[in-house]
Parts: sequence; structure tokens; C-alpha cells
Amino acid sequence: MRILLASEEITATPEEGSLVFTRHLCRWLAARHDLTVVHALGESEDGFRSLRLLSRRTFLSRGLVQILRQERFDLVLYLPSSGLTPPGLIRGLLLRAAAGSPLFVFALQDRRIGALHATISRFARPEKVFTPVPGLRSALDGIGVPNDVVLPGCDDAVFVPVEPARKAALRRKYDLPADRWIVLHVGHVKESRNLQVFLRWRDWGSDILPVVKSGGTEAGWASRLRRAGVIVIDEYLPDMHELYQLADCYLFPVLAPRGALECPISVIEAAACGLPVAATPIVALPDIVESGRGFARVEGAADLPAVFARFRASPTRPSAPVRDLSWRSVFSRFLEPHLAAIAAGGERG
Repeated sequence: MRILLASEEITATPEEGSLVFTRHLCRWLAARHDLTVVHALGESEDGFRSLRLLSRRTFLSRGLVQILRQERFDLVLYLPSSGLTPPGLIRGLLLRAAAGSPLFVFALQDRRIGALHATISRFARPEKVFTPVPGLRSALDGIGVPNDVVLPGCDDAVFVPVEPARKAALRRKYDLPADRWIVLHVGHVKESRNLQVFLRWRDWGSDILPVVKSGGTEAGWASRLRRAGVIVIDEYLPDMHELYQLADCYLFPVLAPRGALECPISVIEAAACGLPVAATPIVALPDIVESGRGFARVEGAADLPAVFARFRASPTRPSAPVRDLSWRSVFSRFLEPHLAAIAAGGERG
């Protein structure tokens, strides 16, 4: 099939969850289909046709409309960077109209589905919206928008547990102490991610060391964490999996529903590396891991000392097994049947 994928930003060096998702979706599609990607920001990796034609100011640019008139695409995919807001829905529907092709939209973050969404959907709607957010799926059901689930994944070739000798070598590589129990967090350093819990890390235990890998920093927050003694890594790391492999525990403290993906890629990657995970209730853990050992839900900072003590009491116990959530498996399971239906002439509005 000839597929057009539109997203406001793509990059070959992603650090944000939605950009990681987009990169791996592009790779998977390009290996199976004739893929063209249009975007407004960033640079893509090799392996598929990439055109900077998506406008940051208007819903459709003149160059994009010209491409859509000259070429025939069997399917349009749209990944709005801001989630399924009314403007994002409108842009997707205009892409479909200009291309004359079915439209799939990916909504990776929780967004309120309100009266404007409902009004727009009375006149036109995507063939399918894919989202990992159960509440968003229910809201879309309420306004009659077809939807299905999709989950993020991880690169199962590199996100794997390592032996103690390898962990020690990685700590030397990154100049981190061998004798500390490292609690890792990966993601944006900003107010909405509840990083205040790291300011009280000295309550967690005398030999614990918090490490935060930033995928983007809000003014003042990195300095605030560093002044509190937290190690903050804010440069791009091509081998991100190594940070998980050198750590002892992963902490996901986000409380605000819009502070992160509901199924955070970092939690999947940490679990795939065998780390015990402490996570707040916004994380859809049942969709990410098998129930069992090595996971704890935390409501706030007061829960953390006891949770870490419990993890440390069983240091050889692995985290609960991750379901088969390699990118290959995720896209084959959740998307391939719908792509096959489009190729066969189904799922058209």
C-alpha cells in the first residue's frame, strides 16, 4: 500500500515518548509499505521518503495539497503532536479530504473530548482513532467515533536485563558510583511531572542515589534538582538502554494525566530491562505488564521509602514479566489487521 503519514515533528534522535513512537511506527511501515512522511519540524532517518510540507501556521500547506493532488495514497495516518484536540481533528479530516483516502489518527495522550469534537464529528470523522487511553476510547464511543487500542512498545534487541558485571561496567562508563542504589527517572524535567518527590530523596535511604535523564527541561527545574543533589543528565544519549541497565529501580512519579503518556514508554523500557518499577496510578500497568512481582503503585512521596525497602529486600527477584511489547509485536497485533482491511477495501467511511 501507499501510505502517507503526517506528524508535526519527527526526529532520528527522539527523547520524548510520542517522538519515539513515531520513529518506530515509520520504521515498521517503511519495511512493509510504500511510505511517505510529511512533517513541519525535525529531520527523519533514512529508509523512507520524508518531506517538510506540514505547515505550523495553517491546517494544510500549498506544497502538501499539491502532493496530495498529484499522487494517490491508499491511507493517511496522522499523529497530532498535541493529541486529539479539535484543531488536530480538523487537520486530520482535511488531510483525508485532500487525499481522498481513509484516515487513521493516533491519540497517544489523554485529552478532553468535548462539545466541539462532537460537533466536528457530526459532519466527518476518521475511519479509526487509535489510543492507549481507556477513558479517551470511552469518550470517543460517546460521540460515535470508531476507535481501537494501540500500545507503545520497546526495542527488544537492546532493552534487556544485564548481568552484574555489565552493570558495574556501565556505571564506570557513566561515572556513577558502584556502591549506591540508583533510582532512575527518564522524561521531561518540568512541573507537570511531579519531580518534587526527588527533592526529598534523602528520606529514601542513606545509600540511594537519584538519577534523572531529561528529555527536555523547563526553566529552573534542572538547577533545582541539582542543588538538591540529584544527578541530572540532559544531553542526548544514543544508548539510552544503558541507563536502565545500570540502575536498580525505576520511579515514575507523574500524577497529572497530561504530564505523560498513560502507557509511558519509559516504564515499558525499564520493565523490559528487569527493573522493579514504582509508578503512580496514572500508569496503565495492567496493559503493560503481567501482574505480579516487582511493581508498586505509589500515591505520593510518603510511600517511597517503604516501597524501595521492599524492592531491596528481594534484590534478586526480577520485575514482573513484560508482555510481548516489542514494536514489531505491538504494530503487528494492533495495526496490521486494520491495514489489511483497508487494502481489501474495508474500514472506509
